[in-house]
Amino acid sequence: MDRSEASIVRLSAWSVVVFIALFAIGWGFMGHNIPPYDAATSADQLAAIYRADAVTMRIGFSLGILACAFMVPWVIGLFRIMHVMEGGRLMLPLLQLAGGLLTVCVPMFSCVILLTAAFRPEQDPAITRTLFDLGWLTIDMVWGVTTLQYVAFGAVVLRDQRSEPLFPRWLAWLGIFLGLEFALEFIMPHMRSGPFSWSGVFNYWLPFFGPFVWMLLVVVFMLKATDRLVAEHATPEPVTT
Repeated sequence: MDRSEASIVRLSAWSVVVFIALFAIGWGFMGHNIPPYDAATSADQLAAIYRADAVTMRIGFSLGILACAFMVPWVIGLFRIMHVMEGGRLMLPLLQLAGGLLTVCVPMFSCVILLTAAFRPEQDPAITRTLFDLGWLTIDMVWGVTTLQYVAFGAVVLRDQRSEPLFPRWLAWLGIFLGLEFALEFIMPHMRSGPFSWSGVFNYWLPFFGPFVWMLLVVVFMLKATDRLVAEHATPEPVTT
């Protein structure tokens, strides 16, 4: 990787920080999803919330939709680093790329659905709650593509034969754990409250905030890896395959 390309990859790494910040502000705080209302909230209660704060929620969900675009450069930048790590082999880097780009669509579509609920807050409360449910089921249940991304990244890191791997192995295992932990979402559609509901510890606090922390850690090591790849480009380091 030459210096010119490395500069773009560094910018792509920082882009996911923008995503996290904007999404937390928009979807999270302005959209009233940090902390979330649980599935047991009545239709009338939800309708009252949307009517009272519709303008703020519209702005928040619109900001959340925009935020998702900043995930795209990060996914592509990570693909490029993985492509070099794999010595040009494409299967695992492409799996991460596809899983990551599909993951972008999940929070984006969820925000669109929740924005639809805020667009006509005067509508039948049952419709508002249905859209609210759909928004949450979308962001919670379409987790398989994210698991593919995390596992593919982990596999490439674990296959890195450098004397000092570009990414630490514990980061690979953390990503794989978080990707597999999403399987607890299978329980969520049966729970309207408690630790396995969409507002609970196992299906909200861990699967939402764990990946955000993991992404930030990936950014730190992407920046370090980019510097090392520039050095390798200038003075190739023997890599055992």
